[in-house]
Amino acid sequence: MIFHRVLPIHRESVPRSRLTLLIVSLLATAVAGVIAGGAGASQAAPAAANAIAFTSERGGPLQIFIRQGGRPIAIAAPKHGMSVAPDWSPNGSKLALALSDASGQDFDIGVVPADGGPIRRITSGPAWDEEPSWSPDGRWIAFASNRTGNFELYVVRPDGTGLRQLTRNGCDDTQPDWSPDGKSLVYASRVNGKPRIWRMDADGANRRPLAKVLGSAPAWSPDGRTVAFQSESDEAAHIMLMDADGRNLRQLTDEIGNQTSPAWSPDGQWVAYISDPFGSYDVLAVRPDGTGRRALTADVWSDDTPAFRPTT
Repeated sequence: MIFHRVLPIHRESVPRSRLTLLIVSLLATAVAGVIAGGAGASQAAPAAANAIAFTSERGGPLQIFIRQGGRPIAIAAPKHGMSVAPDWSPNGSKLALALSDASGQDFDIGVVPADGGPIRRITSGPAWDEEPSWSPDGRWIAFASNRTGNFELYVVRPDGTGLRQLTRNGCDDTQPDWSPDGKSLVYASRVNGKPRIWRMDADGANRRPLAKVLGSAPAWSPDGRTVAFQSESDEAAHIMLMDADGRNLRQLTDEIGNQTSPAWSPDGQWVAYISDPFGSYDVLAVRPDGTGRRALTADVWSDDTPAFRPTT
């Protein structure tokens, strides 16, 4: 999940402006209309028939909201602590998420019905379990955890059984995402100290880097041909695309500020992402060819980690 940029989950080197902007967005009210207008908000929203889940600070502690055409609706609001980083089950009936304790620390993986209801914790313990990713067949949830010291990747069944460790690299492996056929995972790894996109088989075998450029938050396209990710630099983050074999690298966004947290629509026609050109972090979307940019949220609250509901 990308909220480790404002919560000290990975303690990564990232633009410092994000913490400030999340705490107070002084410009957001004045420019919300500019964001919406400049992003083509008057046009129909991409994948309008599909709900989009995201993490937001609106109204209080970070929690999950779902928006489908109208006002965002809060779900998965714990009595204490925060809920962040949603990922849909393949049939769209549930969400996996990361759930903190009352102090905002010690995240566990949880599952909650998409129409609201109690959150079921499926991992536990003093470690930070985060960034859940549901397998296409619905049988597994991949996630990152520092239960052995550094962050490694694990899988667990949605009922909390079958916990299994996939990586043992002695460095931070985070942000897993499944290929559409369920045979592979892409993820961010800090082998040699810098974040890059790696790929491995679903059982953790055959690990290899996909690209030499620095990057994180990989997201596989629905057709399995393309991986979106966010570039990592000292100046700004942008959304990049590459073929699933790491070739044909190209930049998708070039806006002012940071663009992070890419997520594909179920039809592959849009890439949602987070952008902060005017103060608050909002959910935007753009076509894979770089056209049609528009805002999906535009208000004073900072949002993150968008996820489109699957088409069923």
